[in-house]
Amino acid sequence: MGLKIIIDDAAFRNLRIGLTADLKDARPVLRKFHVHMLMRTGQTFRALRRGGTYRGVTWDQWADQYTRKTDGVTVPAWGGVAKVRGKGTVQGRKRPSRKRVTPSSSLLRDTGRLAAAAGLTARFDRGGQSLHMITTNVEYGPQQQERRPFLFFAPDDAEAAEQILLEHLRGDGHRI
Repeated sequence: MGLKIIIDDAAFRNLRIGLTADLKDARPVLRKFHVHMLMRTGQTFRALRRGGTYRGVTWDQWADQYTRKTDGVTVPAWGGVAKVRGKGTVQGRKRPSRKRVTPSSSLLRDTGRLAAAAGLTARFDRGGQSLHMITTNVEYGPQQQERRPFLFFAPDDAEAAEQILLEHLRGDGHRI
């Protein structure tokens, strides 16, 4: 089960900005907006690879592995803390790919499945009335979306949608 965002193109069709004609087919506009959102999602994964805030969304950094009861030392996800007994240091936590977390590891990018599937598919209904953005079909996507949102609309996305619409209408010969 993945995430799905449905955008109703009625907002595009009913938008009045001094247009001489209505938008008859929103599919080209919605396709361009879908490409815009794919680009934004990729930027989100790159900008927040180690946690932080980007475009108003915050991702937590790597969670610590544990805090030792013996000496109270907190062991970070990538390890590197001297062992209590024996020689060497504690290794990093294992990821689903069976690789260990390192200080240069990226959040949500272990195998790359989630980032690759985020916003991958655009599907129109029969009448071309709405765009279904199947945002991810990765089974753990909804849980990750709750903790570290990667699919979201920001105010600049609304501005981009308006700009895409205006460019489309200018290209069709409408007076704006």
